[in-house]
Amino acid sequence: MRRTITLLVGLAIAAGTGTLLSTTTSARAQATSADATAVSAAERELFALNLYHEGRSEGREGMIAIGWVVFNRIDSDAFPDSITAVINEPTRNSCQWGWTCDGRSDTPTEADKWELAQEVADELLSDARPADPTDGAIAFHETFRSTPGWLQRGATRTVTLGNHHFYRLN
Repeated sequence: MRRTITLLVGLAIAAGTGTLLSTTTSARAQATSADATAVSAAERELFALNLYHEGRSEGREGMIAIGWVVFNRIDSDAFPDSITAVINEPTRNSCQWGWTCDGRSDTPTEADKWELAQEVADELLSDARPADPTDGAIAFHETFRSTPGWLQRGATRTVTLGNHHFYRLN
């Protein structure tokens, strides 16, 4: 049974140092946000930040794939049932999404990629959500990294998109 996206409110995003851009929604992203599924502004922002930090080097297709990993985790009984809970889920020694605990500012510094991440977030949260290019993947890693330990527990690679391998756990 598919679980629905649960709304969580109250996310606080701290700004760091360095060259920072405002994380306010661009005019183009605002135009599409009316179509977005009813998630809180904070949850939408967190989702867009995840797409930005995890997929900005992969463009639109990579961001869509990473967004689907979040949705596929929500649909899995092995993971939390909301965007916020999936992105903020800890691991034994770290976090599921490296950018959430790397000690660096989470504020986007590349305006064009941040705008794209917001647009993709709105598209993924809309009724016109693009198809899942990952074939149900709930995990991924960069192709140039050594094999992560979690792969030792058994996983099936579903697809390679750009510089990322995507997996469904066995």
